[in-house]
Amino acid sequence: MKQKLSIFTDYTKTLYPHEIGYLLEHNKIEDEENLRILSTIEYNSLHPQNPKSFDDTIDKRKYSNLKKWIETRLAEKDVDRYFVWLSEIEQKILTDSILPIEEKALIKQLRRVDVSHYHFTRLYEVAQHFRDYLLIRMRIIYYNPVSDFLDSYRNNYRKAAEVQSVLNDATYDIISRGESQNPEKWVQYLAEVFRDKTLDAYTRYRAVVRLMYVYYNYRRFDDLKSITLELDQVLKSPHFYSKRILANYYGNRAMMHQKRMELDDAEKYGYLSVRQKNNDYLYYVNILCGVLVKQQNYIDALKLMHNTFGELKNTNSFFNRIGFVSLYVRTLVLNGKAKQAADYAKSFFEVYRKEIFSHRWHLFFEAYTLALLRLGKYRQLISLVRRNDLVQKEKNEFGRKPYLAVIRSFYLIAEYLETEINEEVLRQQLEEVFAVEYNDFTLQYKRNELKKEINEYVPGVV
Repeated sequence: MKQKLSIFTDYTKTLYPHEIGYLLEHNKIEDEENLRILSTIEYNSLHPQNPKSFDDTIDKRKYSNLKKWIETRLAEKDVDRYFVWLSEIEQKILTDSILPIEEKALIKQLRRVDVSHYHFTRLYEVAQHFRDYLLIRMRIIYYNPVSDFLDSYRNNYRKAAEVQSVLNDATYDIISRGESQNPEKWVQYLAEVFRDKTLDAYTRYRAVVRLMYVYYNYRRFDDLKSITLELDQVLKSPHFYSKRILANYYGNRAMMHQKRMELDDAEKYGYLSVRQKNNDYLYYVNILCGVLVKQQNYIDALKLMHNTFGELKNTNSFFNRIGFVSLYVRTLVLNGKAKQAADYAKSFFEVYRKEIFSHRWHLFFEAYTLALLRLGKYRQLISLVRRNDLVQKEKNEFGRKPYLAVIRSFYLIAEYLETEINEEVLRQQLEEVFAVEYNDFTLQYKRNELKKEINEYVPGVV
C-alpha cells in the first residue's frame, strides 16, 4: 500500500493547480472518496512545502483508477497533443494514406469543434484538404458534413487569418523595433484580440503573450499584473490547456511578481514553472534563481543551477545561456566562491566573446566585475573595462532612460582603490550614478544592493 501511495504521490507532484482546478470544475464527480483525493491533490499542488498525506484507508484501486482517469481527461483536452494528431491526419490526407477510422475521427471533430477551440484555424485548413481529397474521389457521404463545416465557419476563419497576419506584423514591430516605437500603437489592439471570444484560443493567446511583452519591456508592471490575473482566469478554460502553456504562464507570472518585488508569490510560481522540463526550462530556472537570490537564498539557487547544467549545454539560445551564466557567476560570488566565479566568467568570455556582446553583455559584465571586485583584483577589473570600453557602452546602451550604471560604479571603486582617482572625483562620479530617481521596484532594489556593495570598499562615500 505504501509503495502504491508513494507512486501516486509522486505522480500528483507533476500536476499543476490549474489542471486540478479544471478536473474539479469541468467534470461531474459524485464519488466522495474521489473528491477527497482530488481536493488533497489540489491542496498539495498549492502548498508543496506543507503537503497533506493521502488517506490510506481508501481502496488502493481507487488511487490507480483515479490516476488513469486524470491522465485520460487531461490528454483529451491537451491542445499540444491535439496539434500532433491533427498534423498526422493532414499528412495522411496529403499522401492519400488516411484510414477509415481516422476519417471518422476527423468527421467527429468537425461536429464537435467551434471557433473557440485552440486549433480551430488549423482544423479548418485540414478540413479544406480533406474536402479536396473527398471530392476527387466522389465521396459524397463525408463530403457534405465537411463542406457544411467549411461553409459555416468561413467568415470566422478569414477573420482569424487576418488577425494572425496583423499579429505577425505586431511581433516584428514589438520585438525588432519596440524601443523606438510608441507601445500604445499595439496595446489596445492586442487587448481586444485577447478578449475576443469569437476568435480561436491560439490567436487570443498569441495576442496576450505579445501584450505582456510590451508591458514588461516598458516596465508597466501594474498593467502587467492586471493582464496576468485576467489570463489566470482564462487559463482555467479547457480551451487553453497544455502543460507547456501552463509552464509558460507560471514562468511569466513569477517574473511579473519578481519585478514587483512580491517575492513569495514569485517563488511559488517559479517552482511551478520548473516542474516540467521543456525547451524553455532554462529560462524558467533563470527566473526562479533570480528570485531566490533576491530572497538571499543563495544555497538553493546555486544547487538548482548546478542541477541545470545539462540544459545549459544543450540550449541554442544565447539569450538564456548568457542570462544563466551571468546569474551563476553572481550566485557563486554570493556563496563566497568569488575566485571560481571569476575563473568561470573569464573562460566563458574567451569562448563566447562575440555572443556576449550580441546578447545581454551588460548583465554578464555586471557579474564578472563583481567577482573581480570581491577578489580585490582591481587592476584586472580596470583593464577589463577599458579594453572593452564598457563604461561608454553602458552609457550608449541606456541612453537617456533611467538606468543604474553598475559597471561604471565598480570601475570607479577600482580606480580609487588603485589610487588613479582621489576621493573628491570618486564622490562626484558616484553622485552622477545615484542622482537618478526610480519608480521601478527592481531598480530601487538594485540601487540599494549597489550602495551596500560600494559601502564595503569606501565606507561613508555613498
